[in-house]
Amino acid sequence: MAHRLTKHHGLGNDFLVLLGPATALAGVGADEARRWCHRHRGVGADGLLLGATDADDADVAMTLYNADGSRAEMSGNGIRCLAQAEADRRGVTTVELRIATDGGPRTVAVAPGPDAATVVASVDMGPAGAGPAPDGPVGPLPADDDPAALALEPKETRTLDLGNPHLVLLVDDPGAVDVHRAGPHWEAAWSGGINVHAVAPTPGEADAVTMAIWERGAGATEACGTGATAAARAAHDWGLVGTEVTVHMRGGDVGVVVGERMTLRGPSVRVATVEVEA
Repeated sequence: MAHRLTKHHGLGNDFLVLLGPATALAGVGADEARRWCHRHRGVGADGLLLGATDADDADVAMTLYNADGSRAEMSGNGIRCLAQAEADRRGVTTVELRIATDGGPRTVAVAPGPDAATVVASVDMGPAGAGPAPDGPVGPLPADDDPAALALEPKETRTLDLGNPHLVLLVDDPGAVDVHRAGPHWEAAWSGGINVHAVAPTPGEADAVTMAIWERGAGATEACGTGATAAARAAHDWGLVGTEVTVHMRGGDVGVVVGERMTLRGPSVRVATVEVEA
C-alpha cells in the first residue's frame, strides 16, 4: 500500500503531512515516522503529521510524531504546515481552521503568502502555562566539556507549557551555544524530555530576541514555533521586550503577540508531494 504525502516547512522546520479519514490513518504511527523522516534512508523531515479530516469536534485532528518516533503534543511550525496542507486539499488560499491537538484545540487562520507555494498562518496558541519541574538536578558536565562554550550558566531560566514543555535559558549569546551538547545536557533532567532554548535580546533591535534550539525528539532544528512563543513570553516577563515580539531563529523569523492567549504568526512553504510505501 502506498501513501501520498506532502512535505512542508516552517522556517526550515520540516514535516511530512498525511491527510485522510481516521480509518485510513489508523495503521500509520511511530515506525512510519522513523522510516519516512530519516534523512538518508527516507524522505527526510523533523516530524510526521497525521491529519484526520473527519474529526467530530474540529476541522482536522492532528497527531504529531517526531523523527525518532516519539509523540509530541503540539508544534507551532507543524500546525501551520498541517493547515496549509488542509487548505490545499480544500482548494482554498484563505481559511480559518479549528485543529485538535494532543495539547488542546488551536485555531489557525491561513492567508496567501508572497508566492503560490507559501502561506502565512496565525495560530491562537492559547495561554502559556507553567512548565514541568525537573525530576532532579542538571547532571555534572563530562570532564572535557567547557561550561562557557556550552553556555550552561544562564542568567535566568524558566519552564513553560504551550501544549508541550519548554525550558528557556537567558544567555549572553545564543550563537555561542553548542546546542548539540547543551541541549541533551539540560534535557536529561526531565525524564519526559523537554525542548531547550537559549535566548538573548537581539542587539540593536527593540522587542526582538534571538534563539538557539534543541527540540525533544528531533534534536537541533532551524526553528520551533512553540519554542518561539515560550521565548517571547519569558523575555516579556523578564522585562526585556514588549507585547509584540520578533523571534529570530536560524531558519527565519516569526512574530509573537504576548497576552493572556499567545498568538504566533509565520509562514509555511509547500515543498513537494511524494508517494511512499507503507
